[in-house]
Amino acid sequence: MPPPERTIVAKVIAVAKSLGYWATKIHGNAYTLAGTPDVLAIRDGKAVWMEVKRPGESPTRIQLHRLRELEQAGCRVAVVFSASDARKFLEASA
Repeated sequence: MPPPERTIVAKVIAVAKSLGYWATKIHGNAYTLAGTPDVLAIRDGKAVWMEVKRPGESPTRIQLHRLRELEQAGCRVAVVFSASDARKFLEASA
């Protein structure tokens, strides 16, 4: 059984920090747009966003829409399923 999403998020943030990124989990609330990706990481003034999913799960339509919006705004974006996926994405984004 895949680990809970919160466990994957914690590992993704740890990887980002180990690579020199400032990273945080974005918590949904009344002021957050629906579908905002789970993790924001910033390094050297560049923001990257990651939607974290458990293996076998897929982003929702609104999540995909937000990822496209952020990409159009000039940010790198990815859907990641593990800390390893996040590491590959972040290393390629540097």
